[in-house]
Amino acid sequence: MTTKKHISVIAAIIFCLVMVACSGKQSPGQQHDQAKQAPAKATPQQAQSDPQPVATIYIYRYDDFPEAKAARLRDQLKQVYPSVILAETSIPLPKECYYKPRDRYKGTGLLDDLMKLRNGGYALGLTRRIIYIKNEISPTFGIFGISYVGGSVSVISSLRPRTLKPLSEDDMQELMLHELGHAFGLPHCKDERCMMVDAEHGCKFAQTQSFCSSCKNYLNSKGWKL
Repeated sequence: MTTKKHISVIAAIIFCLVMVACSGKQSPGQQHDQAKQAPAKATPQQAQSDPQPVATIYIYRYDDFPEAKAARLRDQLKQVYPSVILAETSIPLPKECYYKPRDRYKGTGLLDDLMKLRNGGYALGLTRRIIYIKNEISPTFGIFGISYVGGSVSVISSLRPRTLKPLSEDDMQELMLHELGHAFGLPHCKDERCMMVDAEHGCKFAQTQSFCSSCKNYLNSKGWKL
């Protein structure tokens, strides 16, 4: 009896030890359920403090556009937009966009060319040559700049199409902001003092030196700091 009683006691002890050892482990199913748990959500305060990423504006110089002038435009743009990169080397103007009889380049063709270079962000092309569009006045009407509204690409020229004189740096900066406003989705503005007003085949740089509050608010929602 004593021997049987000892065996029973030993068996009971071994059983208890096994149960204690197993109680600290998780089944494969339990481990899988824990792995699927979502990470803790940020508090509203944390969500507000975390900056939202903005798309980069890439600036490209066509042919012999001066690097120093492009760098100044980049620096001016950085004052109102946080992510701007100027390409180190210039790119060639596409030959298929050239209209030799009037020595100018098709604006929409240049926009399509820049589409390949925007890297998921925005692309701005700078040229010293005249660019043109087809309109009710002429099939090769000279313009200061062109953009696809909301299309992420813009081209501006430093040359006045009528007088063939270069634009001042202040006018170039305003032209750059106007065309990028289109690229970010702004149409022409009805406010005659707003930088987004329609030039109506003319030149309104003297009367438009800032964005109206509505256009400013829109661009700020897109990451600008106006």
